[in-house]
This record gives sequence, C-alpha cells and structure tokens, in this order.
Amino acid sequence: MNRKVMAVMAMVSMVVVFSPVNAGEENNIRGIPQFFVENTYFVVGSGAMCQDILSTAKLSHALALCGAGNPEGRTEKLLTTTERTEGNLIIVGGPAVNPLATEFGGYFGISYTYRPKVVFEIQCERRTISVDLQKPPGEDICIIYLGKSKTRNVLLVWGYGWQGTYVGAMFMGNPKNWSKYGNAHLLLLRWIDKNKDGLVDAEEIMVEKFS
Repeated sequence: MNRKVMAVMAMVSMVVVFSPVNAGEENNIRGIPQFFVENTYFVVGSGAMCQDILSTAKLSHALALCGAGNPEGRTEKLLTTTERTEGNLIIVGGPAVNPLATEFGGYFGISYTYRPKVVFEIQCERRTISVDLQKPPGEDICIIYLGKSKTRNVLLVWGYGWQGTYVGAMFMGNPKNWSKYGNAHLLLLRWIDKNKDGLVDAEEIMVEKFS
C-alpha cells in the first residue's frame, strides 16, 4: 500500500473518530465531576504562554475539590493518537497557540473573526462576543464550551489573549459556578480590568451569554 493511500485512510479514520454526536446536548456543566474522572488530559499548545499552563492549575484544583481525577498534562504534540481519539480532553488556550482549539472548535461549531487592531469576535450557536482592539489594553473575552464527541467529553477554555483564557480557568476553577450555570454547556465571558492592575480578579469577570 503506497504512502498516499495510507495517508488518505488515516485522514478518513480521524474524521470518523472525531465526529461529534449531539454536541452540547448531552453534556452540561453540572456534570463535570463525572465527565472527567479518568482518562483525562489537559492539552495546551506547545507554543503557549506560561499563563496557559497556570490556567490548568486553577481547573485541576477545582476538579480535585469535586472528587474528579487528576488529569495528565500534554501539549498537542505530546498527546498520543489513543489519547487524542479516546481520552477526555480539557483544551486550554486559543487558536493562536493551541491547534486543538481550532480543530475541536470546528467540530462544535465555534468560529472567530480577527481583524488586527480592530476587533476579535467569537461565534458559537448564534451567540457572539467581541472585544474592541482599538481600545487600550484592559479587556478580554473567553469561551467555555463543554461538548461530547462519541463517548468522550471535551472542554474548551480559551480567550483572545492570555487574560481571556485565565478568565475562563478562574471562573471554572470555582465549583460554585458549576451549580449556578449547571444547565449550560456554553458560556461567553468578559473581563474588564476595573482596578487597572493588569491581573484577573474574580469580581471583574462577567457572564455575558450562556446556553
């Protein structure tokens, strides 16, 4: 069998494995402790900023508090084929630094529009959130999406910049929010740096839209 045929077969196999089934309908945030008990992997981009790695610590702490498992850490390059196709994945960091955010975002209908120095907008399920890039720094946005692909679960947490991703991790790092928005599978968050210190504080996070 020549290499071209083998490559095509591999691509077809991947498409079949990753086709989402009723994405977002079977899962909701309240069930996170059960969804990520075992065979779970944090995935950050190999070129990600260290802040994305710090974000996984927030999420890991919350999972431990609720009795879920202790996920292994991976980059998209270290993730094995079996882990990629069968594991429960918590994907942290946006498309600029994490290729899996783009890949799985496509499966779950997440898209974005980027006009440099003008605007960045995230779109999902007819809901949008945007950040005006013409304004001074001090604002960011984030998407949190819990979906199902075949029999495993996928959680995406990413923002426009590192603050946006950290916003999602801090929000999901508080299990009380899992109860408050327990029936949701999609959350769009906004952060405004009210005290102008450049850091993300919990009271600066707003849930703008959810479903």
